[in-house]
Amino acid sequence: MRRRNFLSLAGATAGAAILGPWLGRARGAAFGEFPSGTGMVQLPTAVRAKNVLEIFLYGGLSPWETLYLVRDYGRPDDPQYPNSQYHALSASTQDALAECGMTDVERPFATDALGKQVELGPFAARLHDRTDVASRMRLVVQKHALEPHEAAVPQALTGRPVGQPTAAGLGAHIQRARIEAGMMTGRATPHAYVLATGGISSDNVAAAASAGIHPGAARPLLIKTDRAQDLTRLLDRGTVGAGRAQHDALVGAYVEQHEARLRFGPNRVRSTRTDDLTAAFSTTTRVDSIRGVLGNNLFAPQQGSACGLTDNDIPLVALRAAVKLLTHPTEPASYVCVSDVGLREASGGGGYDTHSDNARDTARNFDNMLETLLDLIDPTGADPAKLSLDDTLIILNTEFGRTPLPQLDGGSDGSGRNHHPYGYATAFIGGPIQTRGISGAIGPDGLAARDRFATPAENRMAALLALGIWPFSPEAFAVSDATAGETELAAGLGAMTKFLGRTA
Repeated sequence: MRRRNFLSLAGATAGAAILGPWLGRARGAAFGEFPSGTGMVQLPTAVRAKNVLEIFLYGGLSPWETLYLVRDYGRPDDPQYPNSQYHALSASTQDALAECGMTDVERPFATDALGKQVELGPFAARLHDRTDVASRMRLVVQKHALEPHEAAVPQALTGRPVGQPTAAGLGAHIQRARIEAGMMTGRATPHAYVLATGGISSDNVAAAASAGIHPGAARPLLIKTDRAQDLTRLLDRGTVGAGRAQHDALVGAYVEQHEARLRFGPNRVRSTRTDDLTAAFSTTTRVDSIRGVLGNNLFAPQQGSACGLTDNDIPLVALRAAVKLLTHPTEPASYVCVSDVGLREASGGGGYDTHSDNARDTARNFDNMLETLLDLIDPTGADPAKLSLDDTLIILNTEFGRTPLPQLDGGSDGSGRNHHPYGYATAFIGGPIQTRGISGAIGPDGLAARDRFATPAENRMAALLALGIWPFSPEAFAVSDATAGETELAAGLGAMTKFLGRTA
């Protein structure tokens, strides 16, 4: 064999090794396509969700006063767990109820895995009163072991702990699946958006827009809701001015030259940076179309009121913008994530990091979010400008809950609660869910019952299955990410059963 032929063959073999799984997918199934033998976890097309609205309750929602109240737990005369969790006799809770005009009455929801009657707490009164919504809500007890926000936030949003290269937000999986299903043809705007704002940058809230090892085109469009003027300025492309066409032609030529250097015959080597460059350039050339969907006033500041407080209402702006994106008549989004930082931030940051004034801040911010959200859901499903629960799966997600006992360390006055990932509640509403229910259980000690909980990864798997997207691949999840099951089919079925209440 000639030396030149040998080197060519060796280079081709090395290239194939580098591209291996990527070339295999190009020739075979698209990302998110169900493999053969998985009919058990394929929802009928008629009951699948068409899109997802995820509301990330940033800071860590206290479940005891909101989504998961068991009145038998934590009474003052309880010999084992006195005054733990929520109780109506708490002075701070009574003050919050009075300030917000709420009443503490029984609001039964469903029975948990321990056979206990779970109520929606007084701060979720609006949710209880909307029977059309509550009747299609499933509460899921989750658990993990990461107490810092910096680690818990990305795990909640991606299903994987911080630092893993494969960690990708739900929007990236959905965007990738839509692209490979051919749903970007003739479309200029993305399928996935993340409306994030506020908070401490190290808390990693932007993980909702992370693409992991997906190509750059899968990355959702990240918009800072309270700094939308920055996006408007970027869409103007003022630094290019009247020479936009010539500029884009020149940059396009450079990108093509760079891509040509990465090709061996018909195939291009894997290059994440090049993927990102190509996607960014493509998006830049379509800014006029993106502006057409976003409009000029989509993120205009608005005032909101809750519990006697009137302030600039960032969650109100973000939720209204999300619904407009999800219901757009020609290019509707498939996924929008809204970071709820509260009408006013809690003591620790975000809307729900309540190291002090747990009752007051949770009541105000959760009620404010619910008032806006419920106003955007049409009970009849007939209003095209509002959400239909037949089309939209709504996820109330959070990085962890709050401790069942008051926080007394660090000089705290006992009115706050600390971080608590060992048993907390999330909610899935609408989409494939037709009946209310609870998956798992939290015991009187505030801990998730043994083997009666779900993981953040299973949360993400279930959302993808609700949309008809297979969640297992090198870029998404593995069997080991689930709490049980030795096969992908078993892991998928477990996630579907817990979060969607369905076995097929």
